Amino acid sequence: MKKYYAFMAACLCLSTAYGQTISPAEKQAVIRQSAQLLEQHYVFADKGKTLAAALRRHEKQLSKGTDSVGTFARAVTSLLQTTVKDGHNYLRYDPAMVKELAAPSKDTAKDPFHYGERAARMNYGFAEVKVLPGTIGYIRLSEINLSPKSVDLLKAAMVLVQHTQALILDLRDNGGGGSEIGAVLEGYFVKAGTPLLSTQQRNGDTMLLKAEALSGTTAYRRPVYILVNNRTASAAEAITFELQQLKRAVVVGQRTAGAAHMNDWLPAGERFYLSVASAAPVFPGTDRNWELTGVQPDIPTTSREEDLPVVLRLIEKDHDTAGK
Repeated sequence: MKKYYAFMAACLCLSTAYGQTISPAEKQAVIRQSAQLLEQHYVFADKGKTLAAALRRHEKQLSKGTDSVGTFARAVTSLLQTTVKDGHNYLRYDPAMVKELAAPSKDTAKDPFHYGERAARMNYGFAEVKVLPGTIGYIRLSEINLSPKSVDLLKAAMVLVQHTQALILDLRDNGGGGSEIGAVLEGYFVKAGTPLLSTQQRNGDTMLLKAEALSGTTAYRRPVYILVNNRTASAAEAITFELQQLKRAVVVGQRTAGAAHMNDWLPAGERFYLSVASAAPVFPGTDRNWELTGVQPDIPTTSREEDLPVVLRLIEKDHDTAGK
């Protein structure tokens, strides 16, 4: 099943890249393998060929210059994203991740994004969960990282806010991620089985994503407000887009990043991995998505400082209206 991997959150690992160098021969090998991977996996075959051709055409230029692994990865990424405007195409230096991608341990044989040490250090994206004055729930997710390892955190968060009068889901600066257990977050807000996204695969097949309810949990039926900004991307945008299209949430903030495509992480050599956009979603029965355009807020704001006060006023207004 295709999924999202963190868009902006999947940044170059500076701690491992610092001081590391790369030879012209390794650059050449990484470029050639990356070109092949794009031809084989990019969701739109014609654009995959265009990307591959751009890499091959600039191979000599990219192989010269600085021997910094970070500078090389950024140069390749810049070329890819200039050639085809798709933020899910990028090259990263991360030998540990490459090792996990190439040969996952027999104990897990699972996606390192969801099951690696970093995921636990990030508390699987659950950055803040609380009840604000006025019995308003607030959940801030720094990334979308849902799997059997983190499902108890999701359940606990939703139990804490289940009796609130409204819920604020803060997805600002959330670069994305994905779920290994289906659309279970959305399943708290819409009926299980509700179509959310129809996704086109590279081979022409389509996959229909539907909301899923976790067993033994209670749906949240109160109003939902989602905070976003221009660093809300990928899977975080998907959740926002779905709930907005279904009129289940009011979106407040600034236009999101515009990264709709789903992507795969693929080893490109022994020290680099390539992210390739490998599937394209739309809202079922339409051609609507948020690629490049971003999700447009229902209530736009001009600054981060405005976001929460605006939502709190909306909640108070809606509560007063409902009480009349």
